Amino acid sequence: MLSEEPVRVRVSAMAAGWGSLRRSHAGALAALGALLLLLLARSPAPRPHRPRPLPLARHAPPPAPPAVPPAQPAQPALYNTVDQATARHTNGTLAPASGAVVAAAGAGTKPAVSSSSSSSSSSSSSSSGGPRPVLTGDVYVAGHERPHPELCPALGARLRLLVLVTSAPGHARARDAVRLTWGHFAARSDVALAFVLGAPPPALRAALAAEDALYGDLVVGRSLDSYSNLTLKTLSMLEWADTYCPRAPRLLKTDDDMFINVPRLLRFAAARANATRTIWGKVVRKSLPKRTTKSKYYVSPLQFPGKVFPDFATGPAYLVTADAVRPLLLAAPKERYLRLEDVFVTGVLAARLGLRRTHAPEFYNKKVAPHPCAVQRGIAVHMVRYHEQFDLWRKLLDGKTKCAS
Repeated sequence: MLSEEPVRVRVSAMAAGWGSLRRSHAGALAALGALLLLLLARSPAPRPHRPRPLPLARHAPPPAPPAVPPAQPAQPALYNTVDQATARHTNGTLAPASGAVVAAAGAGTKPAVSSSSSSSSSSSSSSSGGPRPVLTGDVYVAGHERPHPELCPALGARLRLLVLVTSAPGHARARDAVRLTWGHFAARSDVALAFVLGAPPPALRAALAAEDALYGDLVVGRSLDSYSNLTLKTLSMLEWADTYCPRAPRLLKTDDDMFINVPRLLRFAAARANATRTIWGKVVRKSLPKRTTKSKYYVSPLQFPGKVFPDFATGPAYLVTADAVRPLLLAAPKERYLRLEDVFVTGVLAARLGLRRTHAPEFYNKKVAPHPCAVQRGIAVHMVRYHEQFDLWRKLLDGKTKCAS
């Protein structure tokens, strides 16, 4: 039988061996962990993943930059100033105009709008590649901001004479001078008078509203008021006469710097009561268009290609029979726009329509010597300033000077 002492010795030795073995394993593991940490610390940081771009297709070249259209040659200016005769005045701003004034259905109706005639002519001109002429129907804006139909009661059935005075928005003093002198004849039941203006600039709208509230005689059209738009203003005058006063037998177109001998004019019209399709005034024959751009009356060949103007009555004052008003208005849209309103209306349009243009020496349409006899014999005196209206008015009413008939 074995003794217990040797057994205890062997068990103690084995336990000591296992402990040393465990200590050696722990040390080895610790050393291994330290080595791994050292290796991790020295290794470079991983790069972020970036997807490789897809290669472009061989048959799809990169998109080309947008092509820039070639510059178009600038067309020559059709108007002497930047007045925008080819523009519409809408709510105080300018925008391109379109459309043409054509036939009105009847008395008291506004002309309708059609682009058939103007578009066909425009397309044929543009197809040639050069600058095309501007047709009147392309730029005229029909209607009136302030029509005042009450100025012509019963569509003019009881009138002998309708006087329409073209005026600029800023010419308030000139209008006052007319009202205080020869414009007094508008108090007669057989004479009506109104001032025709184009659309005014915003700065003058309040003053014109106050003036119209006081007198009620301002007919304001829709085309921008400017010198190059005088033709548009005259067409606005014809449109008003045709719409609101078609039964007045005679229409006098005049300007606010004119002195009109209304009694003499009434006698002149009465002596020609049976005349039809006629325009009376100072008729100019065989006048040549001004082709130099420095002239106030310059006319581009695009506006008038001919070498000689048709016979025309000068613009300061001319008298028109009622049956010529609507034909003039309806013929205008198909013609080239011409900035000289008298040449256009009483020359180009009248010649196209076969209207008679009769010279009347009583229409001076120029400045004359301020003698009572000269004033009493004539019908229309031109270039009359504000204060001169009163002097001519006094000489017209002069009952002392005896003038030979």
